[in-house]
Parts: sequence; C-alpha cells; structure tokens
Amino acid sequence: MADDPAARVQAAISALHPGLHVEIHAGSTATAEGAAAAAGCELGQIVKSLLFIAGERPVLALVAGDRKADVPLLAILLGVPRKRLRLAKPEEVIETTGYPIGGVPPLGHPVRIETVIDASFARYGELFAAAGTANTVFRIGRDLLVELTGGRVVEFTG
Repeated sequence: MADDPAARVQAAISALHPGLHVEIHAGSTATAEGAAAAAGCELGQIVKSLLFIAGERPVLALVAGDRKADVPLLAILLGVPRKRLRLAKPEEVIETTGYPIGGVPPLGHPVRIETVIDASFARYGELFAAAGTANTVFRIGRDLLVELTGGRVVEFTG
C-alpha cells in the first residue's frame, strides 16, 4: 500500500481533512484537458502542480488548467532573477514531491514545499487536483486548498 501513489495521497489528504477522497478514472488525468474530461468539470477547475526551481529552492506553482504561468512575473514574485527560475526536471520532481509529472498533488509531499497559488482559481468554489497517478484526482474547495497547502495566492498567470 505504501508504494501506491494514490493510496499515499489518500492517506495524506485524509489526515489533513477527512472529507477528501481520491477518485480513480478510466481515462488519463495526466494533462489538464484529460483531467477535466475525466472529472466532468471546466478546464479552469483543474489544478496543475508545476514544480519550479527558484535559485536553489523548489517552489510549487498551482496553476489553473486553462492558464499558463508567466515565468518572468513568477521570478519577480519569488525574488529571483529570471535566469534563476526554471521548471524542475522529471527526476527532480519525483525526488522533491515523491510523485511523477502528471500525478503531482498540491499537498502530501515528503517535506513542505513553498507554494504559490494562481489567483484565477477565485472563479471557482470547487477544484480538482492530481492524486499521485495519471488517472486519479481529488476534489477540494478553493479555500481549503489555500488553507491546507499554506500557499500564497498571487497573480502570476495569463
């Protein structure tokens, strides 16, 4: 059970809030489009978890499925030169979060990761986030996502 990524996410989210549950889908949820189709929601309700390396520190950017991170703006917000902010490599994502790209949840990582949250999520009350694998998600209220991740809500997408 411990090596099942979806079970790890379920354990983590249950410990934080008993009402959260991993949903397993027949279709792929590895992309925002696939996750929205599988969950039956709007693309903007999908939480993309993008791991950036800001200088030497990892930063998790939670981006709405219908948006893209504005990397120069994100660098300013994180206090690093643009050339010192990059997307993490696949192996860095696994090492830092414990999950592969396409399944990275916004919380439940081995260590707390500095998190910034797309302000455009304010359009929705309910969001859908990756739950460890390429076919799992969990529903979470926007305010609860902010609370449980300890993330900073900022405008950094377009």
